[in-house]
Amino acid sequence: MPDLSTSSFANGAIEVTFLEQMGLPGKPDAGRDAQIAGVTDRIVAFIREAHSSLDLAIYDFRLDGAAGDRIVTELTARAKAGLAIRIAHDPTTSPAAPVPGGDATVLTQGGLGKPPGAEDFLKRLADVAQIKPIKGFKALMHNKYIIRDGLAAEAAVLMGSTNFTNDAWGLQENNLVVLHAQELAAYYATDFMQLWSRGKITDSTGYHDTGTVRVGGVPVTVAFTPGESATIVHAVVNAIEVATSRLTIAAMVMSSGPIGAAVSEALDRGVPVVGLYDGPQMDTVLRQWAEAGIGADKANTWHKVAAHLSRKESIPYAPGTPHNFMHLKLVVADDIVVTGSFNFSNHARGNAENTILIKDKAVADAYDFYIKGLAARYAKT
Repeated sequence: MPDLSTSSFANGAIEVTFLEQMGLPGKPDAGRDAQIAGVTDRIVAFIREAHSSLDLAIYDFRLDGAAGDRIVTELTARAKAGLAIRIAHDPTTSPAAPVPGGDATVLTQGGLGKPPGAEDFLKRLADVAQIKPIKGFKALMHNKYIIRDGLAAEAAVLMGSTNFTNDAWGLQENNLVVLHAQELAAYYATDFMQLWSRGKITDSTGYHDTGTVRVGGVPVTVAFTPGESATIVHAVVNAIEVATSRLTIAAMVMSSGPIGAAVSEALDRGVPVVGLYDGPQMDTVLRQWAEAGIGADKANTWHKVAAHLSRKESIPYAPGTPHNFMHLKLVVADDIVVTGSFNFSNHARGNAENTILIKDKAVADAYDFYIKGLAARYAKT
């Protein structure tokens, strides 16, 4: 993918940007530099259009080089012009971080958190933004969204699977979605205020914060965890259960029993299933199931599903290595797209996450084409 791939739908009300690994990890690559610069352009443009406020809930901030400089410069300039900026982030770090959003067993066996470094980046914004860590007991503030002018008619939300790191923008498969709709922004604003006012994740975070709105005439359903975790799982499962023509999946991990079972049953119905997953990340889940003596049925279901998916051989996690995970959390079920920060795992249900379902054939076709291209790239030859 030589250039940043961005498509507009619903008369510009929905904008989607697709990312993929550019070049080989650890080696300079002009294509990667161009993609990172393109993402930076997208984020800067989104920030620049703000009139009154920006609320950011981002799991990981570790931007280096020109990308970090440009984001800091733009936020600083907007703050000096009177923009109110708040940043909610996850404070947990670990020298041996687990599968992001993985199973609860990961928390006891592999630690909890992400690589250190976010604090250094956030210090650069200390004079221009209110910054608050969002704590959780065995839970992550795993969102990746920005609310622009949340109370205004022209409010917009930027969301997806993409953290604010160079690896996320240049080495991982990720997506960014910009949605122009005040009614949708209001749901995100509710979630942000729950996190911000409490400074922590509680069982009620996101509770009743779910609904369906129209974005440029397109139905979009939104929900937040942990409060509406059952709603998200049910919505994903229901979309899979009613699929008849296509089921296209890009999943970093798939350890959710209900979601895995739904895909397995779709295969039994003859629904075409194609897509990809992150091999080493899913290997960790399978190993933990085996060590704990649980999950034999889930493992068998996974192997059945995985036979229809391509496997990305990312670099196993270590703090000092490039992080080139297949980081997407996507399902295309007929003409429905599921996307957001929510990994298809049990532990994700306890995190602070967000998910949307977009019901539109044109959007679904674009995601289907993107995922199938990635699946072809990582298919065994």
